[in-house]
Amino acid sequence: MSSSPHTPGRRWRRWSANAALLVLALAFVTAAAGVLTGRYQVRPVLSSSMAPKLPVGSVVVTQRVPMSRVRTGDVIVFHRPGAPDQLVVHRITTLSRAGGTVVVRTKGDANPAADPWTASLRGGTAYRAVADVPWVGYAAVWAHSPGTRRGTLLAGGLLALAAAVTAAWPGRSRRRLRSPATPSADPTDLTTPSGAVAPAS
Repeated sequence: MSSSPHTPGRRWRRWSANAALLVLALAFVTAAAGVLTGRYQVRPVLSSSMAPKLPVGSVVVTQRVPMSRVRTGDVIVFHRPGAPDQLVVHRITTLSRAGGTVVVRTKGDANPAADPWTASLRGGTAYRAVADVPWVGYAAVWAHSPGTRRGTLLAGGLLALAAAVTAAWPGRSRRRLRSPATPSADPTDLTTPSGAVAPAS
C-alpha cells in the first residue's frame, strides 16, 4: 500500500519551505524599502582604489547618518570636488568642522597618496559605508537605477503575498468523485432488448 502524499512529515516540510520563502520575501521587501526611503544606498565598486577592503565588482552598502557622527577613519560616499557628477568612496584622513560644514581630506586605501582635493560636506547627513558584498557590483547598477526602484519594491511585495497565500492554503487536495456516465437512449434504436418478446403486429 502506497503512503499518503499528505503525511505529517511532508506537510511539515512544505510548511517549512513556505515559511522560509516568506521570510526571504519579507527581508527583500525590507531591504528594498530601506533603499527607496534613502536610509541605505548601494554602490558598485568600479575601481581598485579601496582594495582589498572594497575590491572591484563588489557592492558597498552605505547608511545615512547624522553629520555629527562622521569621524576620521570612516569610509564615506561624496561628490568629487570639481566633478559633482562623480561619486567617490574613500576613507577620511583628516576632518574639521566650521559652522554647518564638515571639511575632510580623503584617501583610497590602495592609493599611495591622499586625494588631491579637500571636500566640503554640507547638509545634516552623510552616507557612511557599513558593509560590502562581493561579486555583485555590476548587478547593483540595475537594482539602484531610479527606473527600477518601484518595480523592485512591487516585485518583492508580490513575492511576499504569494508566499503568504501558499503558506495559508490547505495542503489537502480536493478530488471530485464523478459517477460513470450512463449512456442515453437512442430514440432511433428499434432493437428489441434481449429476452423481450416483440408484440404481434
